[in-house]
Amino acid sequence: MIKKLLKKIILNKYCKFFLFAVCWLFAWLYYSNMDVAASEGKVAVYTKDNIIVNCQGKGTLTIGKNIKKISLAKYIESGKASVTEFRVASGNKYFTAVDGVLFSKDKSQLVLYPDAKEAASYTVKGDVQSISEDAFAYNKYLKSVTIPKSVNTIGNYAFQNCAKLESVICKADISSIYGTFYNCRLLKSFHIPETVTEIMDNAFAGCESLEVKIGKNVSYIYDNAFYNAAVSFEVDKDNTNYTVVNGTLCSADGTRLMFFPYKKQDTYTIQDTIVDINKYAFYENEFIREIRINTNEFNMSSLYGCINLEKIIFSDNMENIIFGNPEDVAITGYNLKNLRDIIIPETNKYYKSFEGGLYSAGYKTLYMIPAGRDTLIINENVENIKDDCNCQNRFQSINISGSNKFFALKDNVLYDKDMTKIVIFPGQMTTYKIPITVSDVSVIVNDFCTDFEDEGFTKNNNAAYNLENIIADDASSYFKTLDGVLYDKDMTELLLYPQKRKGAYAVPGSVTKLNPATFAYASALTKLTVPVNSVLVLNGCSSLKKLEYAEGVASVTIYGNWLYTGGVQLEKLYLPSSIRYIHLVRIGGNTTIYGYNNTGEYEYDGNAIDSIKTYVTGLGYKYKSLGAAPKVVQNGKAVKSGSNIKVSWKARPKAIGYKISYVPDKRNIYKEIVLKNIVGGKKISCTFKKSKLNGNKKILIRAYKVVNGIKVYGKPVEITCR
Repeated sequence: MIKKLLKKIILNKYCKFFLFAVCWLFAWLYYSNMDVAASEGKVAVYTKDNIIVNCQGKGTLTIGKNIKKISLAKYIESGKASVTEFRVASGNKYFTAVDGVLFSKDKSQLVLYPDAKEAASYTVKGDVQSISEDAFAYNKYLKSVTIPKSVNTIGNYAFQNCAKLESVICKADISSIYGTFYNCRLLKSFHIPETVTEIMDNAFAGCESLEVKIGKNVSYIYDNAFYNAAVSFEVDKDNTNYTVVNGTLCSADGTRLMFFPYKKQDTYTIQDTIVDINKYAFYENEFIREIRINTNEFNMSSLYGCINLEKIIFSDNMENIIFGNPEDVAITGYNLKNLRDIIIPETNKYYKSFEGGLYSAGYKTLYMIPAGRDTLIINENVENIKDDCNCQNRFQSINISGSNKFFALKDNVLYDKDMTKIVIFPGQMTTYKIPITVSDVSVIVNDFCTDFEDEGFTKNNNAAYNLENIIADDASSYFKTLDGVLYDKDMTELLLYPQKRKGAYAVPGSVTKLNPATFAYASALTKLTVPVNSVLVLNGCSSLKKLEYAEGVASVTIYGNWLYTGGVQLEKLYLPSSIRYIHLVRIGGNTTIYGYNNTGEYEYDGNAIDSIKTYVTGLGYKYKSLGAAPKVVQNGKAVKSGSNIKVSWKARPKAIGYKISYVPDKRNIYKEIVLKNIVGGKKISCTFKKSKLNGNKKILIRAYKVVNGIKVYGKPVEITCR
């Protein structure tokens, strides 16, 4: 009896020791390698090949032992991550942290300063030699920074979008500045070191409070270096490349106008000595109200976005006015929506002005309209109206002689003579009935480019910004309207949603195409239901509080505030159980997102996500579960057998069926082709023809169950057909 008791005690002792050893081993592996997620803080990181490839959450970010590279700017900019301090795991060979700031191991390089560190000032230590790209980017608290002479490199966009930064004392030994202070709107003081010879792309763009002092050695300034920037310019008297003429930055010989101060004055005269004007000289200047142009050539694109400009006065010697928006212009008509008068002397041989508009000699071509007037009166001799002259306007009425052979006027809307195309649309119109002959309404339709290399508005529906209701004739061969909204004839594409239409709206299930900007600036829209995979740009949707995606939608991308021009503040966002791909940018500070646990696979850059819940909480949004999908299927196999493929798996608890599928195009990872739908949670295999895979080798298996009448599919397991 005693012998058995002693044996039991010994076994229990060793059992406890073994369990302790196993637990210690796992803990050591976790804290020393940290290859999946950061510890301690609220910022979770995801790694690949010892590189942090994704992160989300707010708080401390810990760099694991094996991490050798990190880049956070895009995650901080999108709101996915916000760092209060950095910590580095013991044994890391590449990084160290000092007072929460991340440095290279030898402290010669300042790698990252926490964007949410609550400090108003920071002095870079004297042994630092370089500051990394985006090192201080998107910081929310810093007002002043001091950079010592030891620094010989400041990375591109190092201080971009620092919200409160006012002063930088810089003694650094640097030769160029590239995007360094982009969009630091409160920056007032930065003395450009004498060692600087080049001021490059976006160096001070958006620094609208800055007093600029150009040093004597600056020999090159890029065209957008001071775009939308500066209250004043000053150039060192010994600089041989640049000078200041009437407050503007010019080439030393005074022939090229480089930049007009963003907040300088409301009137300006361009002297006849100027032969070249930088296209960003006046670009989107909101303060200038009158400009006199004494040169013999002028590109109208130079005035793009001067929204408060009321008068343009050309001189008698004007010979060539260049029209056509620059490639990156987002809104047609140069967005000169308050322009009332374009004046040119009667003696000019090439151009004429009439009722505030600009014409060719003989009035045959109308180049620009006075969008700020209540009435547009068009010269009776006009034969051609440039497409790019349209912009948001104040017109209540449009007048043109009935004898004109090229254009037709009906109910204050101007058309081509056959009335097939809208030419100019009055901005004050609230209800529009499309004539049966009209096939082209592009003037009033939004367009947004989704080319990932050049995303942005290509044309914003700013001409019809007061529309509440649109009506198409039942006999129209081109259009159909339902509840005041415009579609193509078979209702597969939503063409125009009136920006002042009030209340809730559900996009019909027949719609398969939706331009991302369809609902942009729909200021009276309160609730929206979307049944199609889509990118949505919700700028200006100031009343939109609830957004819901229908079941079956796999891809959800929402830009709540594209380019910071007035964004949406959603209160509730409902995601479908079918979601696979998600990207949310600035959709509202108090948004609650409703979704299904164990769903969601990718974000916009193709990186995997743990789940919808993890993704949205990582962005700082509140999350409420609508239920849970089954967890990932295990033990999946796919084996070729002659012309067939047999797929098998282990039954998933609580599942009532399975879906077997594949993704035919890796560029569109949210699209999948279903091979088999399996009813029955206990089933563990199926067979299908090999030809159905079309040469693909990767197969997905998902389990599903029913939640409140909805089939909810879990995340897939990917297996290779062997």
